[in-house]
Amino acid sequence: MEQLDRQYDFGDLPIAPVEPGTSLLVAGPILGGTRRFALELLTADRDDGIVLIAADVSARELLAGIDRTGEDLSNGRVRVVDCAGDSGDDLGEFVSSVGTPADLTGIGIEYAGQYEQVYARGFDAVRTGIYTLTPLLVYSDDVRPVYRFINTVTSRIRTADGLGVCVIDPSAHDDRVLGSIAQAFDGRIDLRESESGQEIRVSGLPDQPTEWTAVD
Repeated sequence: MEQLDRQYDFGDLPIAPVEPGTSLLVAGPILGGTRRFALELLTADRDDGIVLIAADVSARELLAGIDRTGEDLSNGRVRVVDCAGDSGDDLGEFVSSVGTPADLTGIGIEYAGQYEQVYARGFDAVRTGIYTLTPLLVYSDDVRPVYRFINTVTSRIRTADGLGVCVIDPSAHDDRVLGSIAQAFDGRIDLRESESGQEIRVSGLPDQPTEWTAVD
């Protein structure tokens, strides 16, 4: 794979562009707009391919959310690995399925296949999203297998000059688990709801808003 010669930007969001190979952990309340925010990160550039691992929503729901952004889903740049029990048979080749979030090996195989398909269609820049990490952790008795899986995904992203955006709800996990998972990422975006709307702060990356900053 050729080295990507540009950074990944995020449109109108108050986040500076990041270097190719960067993986971001987005931490915030799932019912507080964190999924929508992550989707904005992933769809900010319509020239980039997108591979999504749907762990706690079905591929059908996830694609419906993307469709509402006006995204063209017919050109093969958006692909989904469904882990939520939706076979996706009527959704075409752009969706592959794994029976359960517990099957980390199967998820990894399907993710690698979909990534290669996006790249083969000419999308040199690929954004990877995981919605969300919580089911992977819930189905595992030990954080270590999940960490190894995430580390494998982020290593692939780094090697391929991609971008990773993985969502987690910090209220669903203790600090030890969250700290372990965070080690696999280059930076972390915390999100919260305030009286004036969504606010974010970024840690681990240079030239980013380290204080709470309004999104809207």
